[in-house]
Amino acid sequence: MTRDQDWFGRQLMPYWRDADHSIMHVGNEVKEVVNDEKKFAVELDVSHFKPEELEVHLEGRDLTIEGKHEEKSDHGFIKRSFVRRWALPEDCDLDAVHTQLTDVGHLCIEAPKTGQHTHRRTLPIMPAPKKK
Repeated sequence: MTRDQDWFGRQLMPYWRDADHSIMHVGNEVKEVVNDEKKFAVELDVSHFKPEELEVHLEGRDLTIEGKHEEKSDHGFIKRSFVRRWALPEDCDLDAVHTQLTDVGHLCIEAPKTGQHTHRRTLPIMPAPKKK
């Protein structure tokens, strides 16, 4: 490290040490994940986002949660975003997945389970027809 970089780091340290580091982990706060015999559920703290800035997608068994926030002011520009993905267990009822956003900014996604796992079976290996 050069002398100038070291000086710069010492000058920044008081500001970095006292900064609100919670804003740097936007959307990282997974409050709870439940995967038991009755349901798969996820709860995220998305309190830094408005409801219209959030999207939840289910494509097959892949659950995707996205948040995008942009804020402009006279003094600058703030942009926050996150993407979280989960693969839902095979015994989840995909048609019954539902979401709720609480008044304190927690997004809850729940997928009830059917209790029926995909059955596994062994497929016979058949010989290919001989080429002529």
